[in-house]
Amino acid sequence: MKPYFLVLHNKLKFTFQKFHTKDFQTYGISMFGRNTKLHFSRKCHVKFDDRIVSDGRMVVIVDDEAILKIGSRVYFNENAMISCKGIVVIGNGCKFGPNVKIFDNNHRFNAIQGVLNSHSSGKIEIGENCWIGSNVVLLKGTKIGKNSVIGAGCVISGEIPEASVVTQGRELKIESMR
Repeated sequence: MKPYFLVLHNKLKFTFQKFHTKDFQTYGISMFGRNTKLHFSRKCHVKFDDRIVSDGRMVVIVDDEAILKIGSRVYFNENAMISCKGIVVIGNGCKFGPNVKIFDNNHRFNAIQGVLNSHSSGKIEIGENCWIGSNVVLLKGTKIGKNSVIGAGCVISGEIPEASVVTQGRELKIESMR
């Protein structure tokens, strides 16, 4: 689809979404692929800044009272997914490789009943100008400092310092770029 048609398509899609969602704010131009699925509850809080681009399919789910904020100049490659039941904040200038999954929630489970239908949720913060490689999974409780790189295939939970490079070999290795 030509970029100007895609921008128009998104403007119409976002206008409809604003009628359905309590707090949905968009600024500037965004180019989400036609296959992007936005599932926002009525009581969620969503803010999309300027120049967000997604190539191909993307799924974004934001539950009741959850908060999703995506900064300016953010790029999502094919098959990205964001599941937000708590808080997800993505800083300006971030880039996401193919098949990146962002989950700020997890199913509850116990030894007697196993996996339950209820969830526990947390927060995910991604600093400015981060590069998240292909097939990365970000779990609740993740905080990535600005200017960091998360290498392909990593599963991240916890704090990653600013200006770090995280790669996965036999064990998780965090290197500072300083």
